Amino acid sequence: MTDARKQLVIGYQGTEGAYSQLAATRHFADAPKPVQCEGFHSFREMLQALKEGVVDYAILPIENSIAGSINESYDLLAHMGLSLVGEEFQPIAHCLIGAARVPVTDIRRVYSHPVALAQCGAFLETLEDCHVEAFVDTAMAVEKVKADADPSQAAIASEQAAALHGLPILRRGIADHPENYTRMVVVASEPAHFGPDVSCKTSLIFSTIHEQGALARCISIFAERGLNLTKIESRPKPDTPFEYIFYMDFEGNIDASATREALAELRTVTTFLTVLGSYPSRKAGIS
Repeated sequence: MTDARKQLVIGYQGTEGAYSQLAATRHFADAPKPVQCEGFHSFREMLQALKEGVVDYAILPIENSIAGSINESYDLLAHMGLSLVGEEFQPIAHCLIGAARVPVTDIRRVYSHPVALAQCGAFLETLEDCHVEAFVDTAMAVEKVKADADPSQAAIASEQAAALHGLPILRRGIADHPENYTRMVVVASEPAHFGPDVSCKTSLIFSTIHEQGALARCISIFAERGLNLTKIESRPKPDTPFEYIFYMDFEGNIDASATREALAELRTVTTFLTVLGSYPSRKAGIS
């Protein structure tokens, strides 16, 4: 990666029209350079391209307001030595997209990402004699439907994916819950700093001593300094059965004194601590 590059290259998982690409376009809309979005088959492939300097940033989905955390993303962040420098909340508005404009009752096979299929379960149950099949990505499912040109097939994806491929939307708003957002984090090879007065969220990974009250002591450190925890979640520690790594987000800027003090004390009561990043925070539904 070099400053001489004439454009910013942003990696995302999927193909053009994927929700991650929409989030990348929104997040970098005011970038000082032209933006090129580069799709990758998997999260790991995308993040490896970031480590190698093939892309400048990567957009990684980390949790959904309905389906919850995306564990693969957390596991990759724990081991790849990358930094979080931003976040974006992408509205998820699922549509049923057909190869041709046919009645919904004619659809016999629906493709999409497993999470998208799960989020549209009530609608899919209304389709008689219809097989539901998981696919690697929502936008890639649209590509398949277009390539097969079978009017009995459909995909679940964004309105933008349908427009990109010139396919008709057979039904809009098919998700079980209309308020549906995916939180995407912006990943870079190096950390960023935004000044102590910028309202930031900080993300951590840590492990505690395996004894009673250890996690409570960690949490109290933030409460004592008025730092609001927005997320805490455990993941199994590899090769250590029934011990856990904790992922935490809190409202605090790493360049502010209260945050620095909290992290310094946290290091004294954890067996390891990694700051994934401190970055301007956003809210769902607010651009």
